[in-house]
Amino acid sequence: MVDLLVSLGADINTAKTLMCLHVHGPSKSSELQSKCDLRQPDVSISINKLKKMEVIRIISSASKGRGRPSHIYELAMPLNEALVPFRRQAKERLSILQNQLSRLTELANSASD
Repeated sequence: MVDLLVSLGADINTAKTLMCLHVHGPSKSSELQSKCDLRQPDVSISINKLKKMEVIRIISSASKGRGRPSHIYELAMPLNEALVPFRRQAKERLSILQNQLSRLTELANSASD
């Protein structure tokens, strides 16, 4: 599924993070790093992209001792619904390509005349 999402234009790290959350359920950043084989900055970027798409939920939990609270990330909806923004983006890219192909055909035809 990761490869298919990437072939449709998704960022590989975002696709990996999405699928990790689907397969493994709610996870901390450190868990996503090890399960997805990603570096911490890559997880943060992917989480921000998924948050912007509104497909994940972030649960804050108080840290033990000092420091920032830790976060647990989970899908906010079933996988099929979480894939909707990826489908929409792929359809938008397809529409642009179709328009460009039509324009190329028009230009080629007018150049032949």
